[in-house]
Amino acid sequence: MSEDPIYDSADAQLARRVAALERLAETQDILDRTEALAVRQRQQVEQSRTHLLEKLSRVQDEHSALLAQQGEKLDQILTILRSMNDSR
Repeated sequence: MSEDPIYDSADAQLARRVAALERLAETQDILDRTEALAVRQRQQVEQSRTHLLEKLSRVQDEHSALLAQQGEKLDQILTILRSMNDSR
């Protein structure tokens, strides 16, 4: 004797629902891993950004110091040239 078709349908429905729940769980796992990866990548980007800003600040400070030194040298040269011009 074969089983009643109502039960076959219920078993198939249950199997589909279980499969759907398994797919949902897998999808949620993928989303969780993707979100964790995105968080790590944002942290790395922020660390890189901070590092680059610190480096840029150091380079700007070095350039400012060099410009100040060159300005002082130019002032000295102008002073020498003026004194030579005044002595003529």
